[in-house]
Amino acid sequence: MTETSHEAMKKWPMDSHHEVAETYANAIGISLFDGHSLKLEFIVARAEEPHPPAKLTGTRHIVARMVLSIECAIDLINQMHQIGAQLAQAGLIKVGQPGER
Repeated sequence: MTETSHEAMKKWPMDSHHEVAETYANAIGISLFDGHSLKLEFIVARAEEPHPPAKLTGTRHIVARMVLSIECAIDLINQMHQIGAQLAQAGLIKVGQPGER
């Protein structure tokens, strides 16, 4: 089987750019696949000062937008499956059929 350019690229040395900032998100906003790329929005929800008995209120902020090539999206899905299996093995999540709770 012939190695694809994407598979070959994975073998290149990694150059860590420490100046690239990390971005924290606690939710995923819009996710859209257009047939060529996967577009993701990462969100942070910020609660306002609580005033019981009033309902908790807040705002959601888009903190990052990512557009991934189809090859990168497949890599992400595969790595998330591996992480999901590790979380299930640790008992942190249940693995079942879609829609099961």
